[in-house]
Amino acid sequence: MANLKKNSSWLQPAFGDEPTKKLPRRKQNISLEGTSNRLQVSRSYDIIPKKKNTNSLSALFQACEPKNSSELVISRQKRQEISGWLQCRVKRGRPAALILSGPSGCGKSTAIKVLAKENGFSITEWITPMDQVVDEYNNIMRQGDRFEEFLIRATRYTSILSSYSSRLLLVKDFPNVYFRDKESFFSLLEKYFEMGKEPIVFICGDTTNSKMLQTLFPNNIRERFGIDSINLNAVTQAAMKNALKRIATVLNSTAGYMLHVSQQQVDEVLSNHLGDIRNVVLNLIFISLKVPGEQEGKCNSREENLGLLHGIGRIINPKRIQTENGWRFAHNPDDIAAYFESQATIFLNFLQENYLNTLKGIQEANDCADILSVADVLNAEWRDPNLTKLTLSLCVRGMMVINETPVSGWNPVRKPRNEQTEMRRCLATAETRWYETLIKSKSKGVMESSAIDIDGIIE
Repeated sequence: MANLKKNSSWLQPAFGDEPTKKLPRRKQNISLEGTSNRLQVSRSYDIIPKKKNTNSLSALFQACEPKNSSELVISRQKRQEISGWLQCRVKRGRPAALILSGPSGCGKSTAIKVLAKENGFSITEWITPMDQVVDEYNNIMRQGDRFEEFLIRATRYTSILSSYSSRLLLVKDFPNVYFRDKESFFSLLEKYFEMGKEPIVFICGDTTNSKMLQTLFPNNIRERFGIDSINLNAVTQAAMKNALKRIATVLNSTAGYMLHVSQQQVDEVLSNHLGDIRNVVLNLIFISLKVPGEQEGKCNSREENLGLLHGIGRIINPKRIQTENGWRFAHNPDDIAAYFESQATIFLNFLQENYLNTLKGIQEANDCADILSVADVLNAEWRDPNLTKLTLSLCVRGMMVINETPVSGWNPVRKPRNEQTEMRRCLATAETRWYETLIKSKSKGVMESSAIDIDGIIE
């Protein structure tokens, strides 16, 4: 017990009959002068506001987003259509649906968010969960059940913290279960139009436009529930130029320590744009990065701005210069291939559409087709980034070497065909022919029956 008390002198006993041993107090020299010094030191520390982080790519994209409808890249007519739907078709406490379609990067999501905010709507966006979600009873919920809960229950309750009078649901990513079981999605739409109280907007991109519209939103479903549709076009040259002028000012002001956007770099990305504002802004950020002095020469080795159409023209119509030992190309194939590494797929699609314009013989066409086939196979392998350089080098060098005597004359570069448009044309043609066969067979049967009746009357 004595040892316990000796070793546990720092404990206070729980009973009052044992005296407590106080801990020795540390000596403190308290003086007015020392106190004033300590107070003076404590006052020297100020709270420094944390600087907004603009190092991440998402923060730069967020800073470049338009703040009002006049800064959107879509046309004025499309802005009026979307605003008209929000003002006229949407009624408080009643469900309404809109399909907003268009190519990738044309500003669909940004447009609906900005216009909804200007019309007094708050956005509630559906994001497909990557992890498993459990309910209150610890049962694993399927994505379809989670989406149904979002679509039905989320429309019946509003947040007391929101300053907006109405709410708008936004769906860009559909659960994959509905592509295999479309009937369950149709029943979910029926339940939504019976119980829902908030409007909803479905975003359909070009990559999934055909599959989504034909599978989840066929014509009979749209007519049955009164679902509206607005299609946006690719961003025009004028709209892209105005948007980049504003974005360049924003990037230089918010991230000037790491970026320097010049007019030359803006013109460079404008010459290669295909109506995708997201891709253009991404390319502008990367080519505007400030690099150390020893690497600046490597990054600025290109002496000219090569557009996509000019690059295609240099390949399908190569120019050769005679030298003492033979010949060489007027434009270096390595420079052409290095210039289009960031958009290799688009570049190959343009080559496939235009390589026959300047070829003379069938053998040259056959060799170029073989090269493009190998390039497609190599470009589909995404696990090795070095294959992109190999693919472009093979394609550029091979086609320039094969085309020894290109056909002279005016050969404008054509844009690659849209596979979705071609598919719709084929389906429409097949449907027309099928109806024609039905009509012809019925008319033929009517004619045969009338001929039999006439023969019977004559007899």
